[in-house]
Amino acid sequence: MPVDPGGATHQSDQLIVDLQHLETVETMLRDIGIRHTDLASDDQDDLLGLARLRELRDVGGGALEVEEILALLRQKAAADRGGWEPTIGKNRVVDAVIGVGHKPMSLAIGGVAVSGHKPMAGAEPEPVDAADIPQVLLSSPDAGRGVRVGVVDTPRAPAEPGTFEHPVPYRAGHAEFVSSLIRREALAAEIFVEGVLDATTGRADSWDTARAMLRLAATRKLDILNLSFGCYTLSGGPPLVIARAIERLGRQVLVVAAAGNHGALDHLTAGRTGRSACWPAAIPPVVAVGAVDDSGSSPPWSPDLPWVTCLAPGVDVIGSYLRGEVDVDGKVRSFDGHARWSGTSFSAALVTGAVAGRTVPGSVSPQQALAQLLAEGALVRPYTKGC
Repeated sequence: MPVDPGGATHQSDQLIVDLQHLETVETMLRDIGIRHTDLASDDQDDLLGLARLRELRDVGGGALEVEEILALLRQKAAADRGGWEPTIGKNRVVDAVIGVGHKPMSLAIGGVAVSGHKPMAGAEPEPVDAADIPQVLLSSPDAGRGVRVGVVDTPRAPAEPGTFEHPVPYRAGHAEFVSSLIRREALAAEIFVEGVLDATTGRADSWDTARAMLRLAATRKLDILNLSFGCYTLSGGPPLVIARAIERLGRQVLVVAAAGNHGALDHLTAGRTGRSACWPAAIPPVVAVGAVDDSGSSPPWSPDLPWVTCLAPGVDVIGSYLRGEVDVDGKVRSFDGHARWSGTSFSAALVTGAVAGRTVPGSVSPQQALAQLLAEGALVRPYTKGC
């Protein structure tokens, strides 16, 4: 189910456990005096093969930080079980790739660089004059026919009447903007949006997001899955839940993901630096997409890192958007159904659309279509370090 689009608070400090290790981990927790609420039906997911343990408390009823619990469990495993460790992790915050994202719940720094200036221009959408809206159809009317594309993002805009108080939060238009770019390249493709990211904050947690990815892929029999969001870890490794979802998707679904907009960060900001991996983009075999401008140069905010697969336009992109008054970081601006926006979210969407437009079910797979596009180096070109 989509999250409440009105600013829900996501519980990120929850323990994630492989179902095969659940009984062992619960025994270990009891041994060290830690309790959790009873598992509900949505706390176990057979597709992921994972369980979520919530409201972790000590014997006195005090709340515990999940990082402390992870450390205790690993220490106990090393002492009691010959160094063997259960497969465990934490439920993490996932952000829409807009600007540099939003502050993680455990940090006090927001989506603003240490200097006090946002490290990228175009982090928020801008209204577009009617004369600037592209009128040329970039793909043939049959491009992408029979191809099924999934988009895990904010709920599809416009929202139902009464969902938001006016003005509408600007992140509410993210899924529509992304979808319109896919349609531009693959007019006949079927696009299915799973609205898991909160339309006000752009956030979800990794548990809800991973389940949405697998649910959408299974129910819609997807060929391609577009993920214009990112998760960051200070440990440098992929978050357990997101990595498991990518693993369970297998090679049947081509996953295209935004590389993030954090490349220009010089210091630790919002839980990341300019060298941080953005997950799931950095998980093989995901197609990680960075941005280029009209001249073919990469903007400094697009990560210049070896796990980036390819580059596509992502600066001052024009796409479909909200109508009416929109709250853009505290400023009310009027939009007429289109916007100009920058970010690797939109680079990823253009790659997804281009691949869908070249895919011919039963003849040309999404993987083959991607290889063709990379070989041609037109809309999509291979990433070359330092480009």
